[in-house]
Amino acid sequence: MNKSFSGVQGAVFQKSPLVTEGKNQWRLLKDGIHDPFRHFAVEEALLRGIDDGVTSPTLRLRQIEPSVWIGVYQYPDEDVDVNYCGAKGIKIVRRPNPGGAVYQDGGSFCYSLFCPKEFLFKGLNVREAEQLYPLIGKAVIETCRDFGVKAELSPVNDITIGGRKVYGSAQVEFYSAFVHSGTLLVKTDLEEMEKCLKPSRLKFSDKGFRDVKSRVINLCEAVGRDIEIAEVMDKLVSHMAELLQVDFYEAGLSAAEVQAADALYREKYAAPGWTFRKKDAHGVVVSTKARSGVITLEVSLEGDAIAGAHIKGDFLVPDQGELNRVMDDFKGKTLSGALEVVRSGRLPADVREALDELLNGIIK
Repeated sequence: MNKSFSGVQGAVFQKSPLVTEGKNQWRLLKDGIHDPFRHFAVEEALLRGIDDGVTSPTLRLRQIEPSVWIGVYQYPDEDVDVNYCGAKGIKIVRRPNPGGAVYQDGGSFCYSLFCPKEFLFKGLNVREAEQLYPLIGKAVIETCRDFGVKAELSPVNDITIGGRKVYGSAQVEFYSAFVHSGTLLVKTDLEEMEKCLKPSRLKFSDKGFRDVKSRVINLCEAVGRDIEIAEVMDKLVSHMAELLQVDFYEAGLSAAEVQAADALYREKYAAPGWTFRKKDAHGVVVSTKARSGVITLEVSLEGDAIAGAHIKGDFLVPDQGELNRVMDDFKGKTLSGALEVVRSGRLPADVREALDELLNGIIK
């Protein structure tokens, strides 16, 4: 069976004896890629490599040129000032993982943990993907503590300082592979962030903030002095090694990973159709705020039957395949039948409850 990621077929790897699970060693990858399109091509190539058994468990660190990343279930014109970004030459790219639109520049850095899902979950003694947010978040909290700053978890996937967000994370499952990613704001241009992003009012409805700039904080601001990002990275790597009980060894991308990333760059991430995908027209559009983010459900009805359904927003769901299955299973069913599909599925509890609420709202 050919495997696909968000509906796009990717490169095929050949098996090779690269996996080093039993040695308790993970690769530390600092590939120096700054282009956001190529960055996500590498991310997907590594995730596919993990699933195919050709990529070692990896912690990847990177900094990206000024750009905006939207979640896989978002649309640029709904969450981003597309005209401003175009005028400033700021690239917009759709991530392969869920969550909200974020602004990136050289003042922030990101990491991704790539590993076989079963291996990672067993090693950290977790059963559900959502349990990883606070667990891995401890490494970020300890990193902030190294600089004399008290940070705390803000469920589901954020870490805050004095109530303002300094870090966010997201996850993706791809067959047997898993990736947990996070971004830490160190000295990001918050003025530029404010101009690039335009989140909905519903997003901030329960957070007590009216705009992006007042919602976030840089670690430098909290510390009260300039900090070298390399120093923050080193401390985070140290805490990750302690959390995972592994030793990191620095190594670059393999030839197979580079080849796969090149193909994904050309065929997917650098292609405008991936980020600026066409919207389908639907008759009923309803939204709500779930625990992990805003969810919008769009439904087209032909009589009592659902002709088509689409979901979008900045919510979190690591297993996109399950969500796609649920949306596909709506077709041809009544609204009550769609409720049964949701209730019998394996979606995260907050997404399941939100869809239940939205479908009931349409029924009423």
